[in-house]
Amino acid sequence: MSNGSDAEALLTGFIAKAEHKLAEESSIPLYHQLFRILQKFIQGQGLQQGDRFPSEEAIASCFGVSRPTANKAVQELLSQGWLVRERGRGTFVHREPLVSLALLSDNLSLTEQFPPDAPLHTELIRRKVGPAEPEIAHALHLDPSAPLLYLRRLRSVNKRPVMVCDAYLAADRFSTLDKHSFVRGSLYATLEEHYSCTIDHSDRWVEATEAVEQEVADLLGIPLFSPILLLSGLTYIQGEEHPIEYMISYIKEGVAFKSTVRRPKHKQRLKSGDTCVRELAGRGDDE
Repeated sequence: MSNGSDAEALLTGFIAKAEHKLAEESSIPLYHQLFRILQKFIQGQGLQQGDRFPSEEAIASCFGVSRPTANKAVQELLSQGWLVRERGRGTFVHREPLVSLALLSDNLSLTEQFPPDAPLHTELIRRKVGPAEPEIAHALHLDPSAPLLYLRRLRSVNKRPVMVCDAYLAADRFSTLDKHSFVRGSLYATLEEHYSCTIDHSDRWVEATEAVEQEVADLLGIPLFSPILLLSGLTYIQGEEHPIEYMISYIKEGVAFKSTVRRPKHKQRLKSGDTCVRELAGRGDDE
């Protein structure tokens, strides 16, 4: 994209085609609605790194909002890394590749799923021991009075926060677990190397939700009630029936989860005629 007029024409076409409108009666502030629409504009129009972004005046005109509202939406895009502003030149798209992780993977450690060349940084935000919440104690098959170790960590890529990870474990069993003992920044690698706990499997759930905890929103650099993914799970080790960890991860936009689902061969469309149909029918309730 060569100049500002091209960017503004592209924005006008995007609005007309997609019929994006602001809802003045909504409880969501206009600037945040505009911020979300402009996000979709960057994504949906295939804007690339270095493309010029429409001016605030053009945005205000296209959406019929005040200049301060347009400015606040653009400031949000700047603060979250969608745009970069160069003095004397203007505002440009700043798109970094999505972080892609596997939702269904043999590698259960989120830390070890990040690409080797990704500048990943993990910061321990909080470590404390306290009484377990009834739901977590029940999930871990612990006595309600048993102390629980709580860890909160912030993961960042390219110096941008992408997820807040909470882990709950039995405090009596892992009393020496602290920020100095993490192996390669991974909790699971630490459990295996220092506690002889070989991870076997994990049950995980993904939910589309909102950031309702102020600290989570602040750590991720997003407004309160912004949409996020909530990844929760129970982690099991070899030789034990009950889980040893209850985990919750609050995941910001920019992290993609990929899984490949294959259809069983005997469920595929039959192309060999009645012989195959009779063969399947003879299996009774085996399926």
